[in-house]
Amino acid sequence: MKPPTDSCTAPGSLAGIRASIRRCLERAADADRLGVSAPDVSAWCVQDHLEHLLFSDQNVLDWIVEALARPNPETRERFPHEFGVALLAHGSIPRGRGPAPEFTLPAGLESADLRAGFEALSGLATDLEPRLAELDACRLTLPHHVLGHFTPAEWLRFLHLHHRHHEAIIRDILAV
Repeated sequence: MKPPTDSCTAPGSLAGIRASIRRCLERAADADRLGVSAPDVSAWCVQDHLEHLLFSDQNVLDWIVEALARPNPETRERFPHEFGVALLAHGSIPRGRGPAPEFTLPAGLESADLRAGFEALSGLATDLEPRLAELDACRLTLPHHVLGHFTPAEWLRFLHLHHRHHEAIIRDILAV
């Protein structure tokens, strides 16, 4: 039986993240368009958005792998804030609403380093696929700086929405 691909499920979120990482790799390989900007759309250029996604994904996916190696509590102790619950349920991130944490800000990577980062993320995301049931059952949480504490499955959902959010901004930048 094939797992569900609804983006609200861990398998669907992971599939969406993996597809988005592939698109990020394609964009990172197009050096002529990495510096394209459209100040009316975003203060960041295409590469800045890609770097932000890379740094965000690295942080969260590394934490998920670490969380799966720890003892799993029977119940979760911390929860998302009301806005975090609403965002996950709504399925989209509004533009211009939240500041990016310092560790996710663009750093001016070389395009080869950007591509290598997304290649590594692709492998990390692929390695999570056989662990989806374990990931879904994990009750450990990691705080989001604005939205509250998310479990690994909730983080996958957020990362999928986060990718869609930035991909839409990149499309708008490139359309100008």
